[in-house]
Amino acid sequence: MKIRPFYRIPPEDWLLTTNADVAAAQRKAIENPQMDERDIEEYVRQWVLRELIETYGYPREWLGERIVVEESVPVATADKEADIALKNERGRPYIFIETKKAGLSDPTFERAERQLETYLSATHTATIGMLTDAHRVKVIRKKIDPNDFEYIPDIPHYEQKLSTKGRLVRELPPNADAKRIKTGLKPISHRYENLLFEAHSAIRDIDGMHADEALDELSKILYTKIYDERTTSTQGIGATFRFQIYGASSASEAASNIRELYDEARKRDIEIFAQRIPGYERSRGVFSANIRLSDEALARVVEILQDYSLIDSNLDVKGRAFQRVLSSAIRAGMGQYFTPDPVVRLAIEMLNPTPQDIILDPFCGSGHFLTRSLDFVLERYGDKTDEYTLHEFRFFKLHGIEKSDRMVRIAMTDMLLHDDGHSNIRNTNALLSFDNYPDIIALGGDENKDPEIFTIVVSNPPFGSLMQEEARRMLGRFELGRNRKTVPLEILGLERCLQFLKPGGRMAIVLPDSILANKQTAYVREWLVHQVKIRAIVSLPIETFMPYGATHKTSLCIFRKWKTGESKNFDAPVFLGRIDNIGYDATGRERSNSEVDEIARQFADFINRNGW
Repeated sequence: MKIRPFYRIPPEDWLLTTNADVAAAQRKAIENPQMDERDIEEYVRQWVLRELIETYGYPREWLGERIVVEESVPVATADKEADIALKNERGRPYIFIETKKAGLSDPTFERAERQLETYLSATHTATIGMLTDAHRVKVIRKKIDPNDFEYIPDIPHYEQKLSTKGRLVRELPPNADAKRIKTGLKPISHRYENLLFEAHSAIRDIDGMHADEALDELSKILYTKIYDERTTSTQGIGATFRFQIYGASSASEAASNIRELYDEARKRDIEIFAQRIPGYERSRGVFSANIRLSDEALARVVEILQDYSLIDSNLDVKGRAFQRVLSSAIRAGMGQYFTPDPVVRLAIEMLNPTPQDIILDPFCGSGHFLTRSLDFVLERYGDKTDEYTLHEFRFFKLHGIEKSDRMVRIAMTDMLLHDDGHSNIRNTNALLSFDNYPDIIALGGDENKDPEIFTIVVSNPPFGSLMQEEARRMLGRFELGRNRKTVPLEILGLERCLQFLKPGGRMAIVLPDSILANKQTAYVREWLVHQVKIRAIVSLPIETFMPYGATHKTSLCIFRKWKTGESKNFDAPVFLGRIDNIGYDATGRERSNSEVDEIARQFADFINRNGW
């Protein structure tokens, strides 16, 4: 620990005497020279203030502005005051210091430590606290859980090299295309595709997080960086980016800057979208979770990413970079939320979405069906569709529902990297009564009360769980659950997808073969043919989901919902396909000669001949 042993500073040499509390203590000390640090706490605070300047190297100019006394801290229903706070450039505290009279009893010192912990818990930007009574010094750090703390050797010292390094500002090359280049930062090229993976690895290495936890934290950081790039790009040339470590006095201050920027981004998100989306904060406010990284991990990730632009980078490159990180997390235990890319690609190719479609994935997981739909439409129609129509599709036509708040953050981040649609992913259970989705119902117009809104529904609903009758009482109404004690979750998922699908709309869904063949599910097939015109059933190989921890034998099914009043032709031809080579084996190793593209081509020929 750098701090020198306690020494008494004469009252006439005290710092920050314009503060009322300091001035009062100074008068008391001058009038009572026999009193010392056991009687007047200010002696201890003045020692710490002097040490911050002389031993830890903080600039004297910070006194009164960035090194302050009696800093207000909102704790529960009342405001408390920290004895000393170190603040970042924007005035948010990142270190709290509590000073106490010398000679405290052990129980009193421990209570003071608990008080310091409450200050840190109440402040997102502050992670480090020091407590001293002149003879004992303890330094604590807030861990991942805001109510969990650990002892560390010392508070950060002032890093002059970091604080004086030239800051990243918005500089555009001469004659830059304003539509293509907005930030002036380096785009992520093929050479730097591993950039996000490097950031993800840094989180795992420094904080010891599991792959899925690290991906969640990386999503928050990317969300913050995109906000900073978009905001700074609306300002003039020379505007300073806030997503950087340069200019900070330490990793802790840099981390506090990013935490503050994240707070601002999520607040702004809610302010904008709550005005036009009913229930936005309740169903989409998943970025309300704080950044849970240590200062060192957060600063390191910022250092890795700060020189590169996300909004100026090629969509394909960004998509591949994020999918590489996502794939590693999926293999580490998030397989239930993931649909392999060949299946996603095949489903979207067969559905053939257009900019006029409005698309929903009610069980969207990482949002891969939605980002693939966006990529497909931009590739197929980008050059022959006006900018307004593409903007409408990108921002208003792609919708998702996902129960896991972590997966919603990941899906939103992927959508942001694809420029955009993130605001249309809801954090809720897709199987509830339709009263829980007022914003979806509102898509059909002011007078609409019908959930049949979407021209395309595409999904891989969860498999395996049996829903008991008691549990189903908490959900919406389902014909396929009527008079049955248990119903497989995927059957309810199938019905819910169809409930959201507009008459005449197209649907792609991954289903276990048990629904398509077992005697016990004959009632589902009988019900299904009265709801949809079956256009394709493509058998997927058993290894499709094996690399991600599942062994279900599945098929990709393509349906068109019967139109209202349509004469139902139950003998219409159905495309039957079988894939033996999905492009990888049961361990995930790549295999050549995938049959996915050929199946997509054959189905397109089938539709050209027979129509939907």
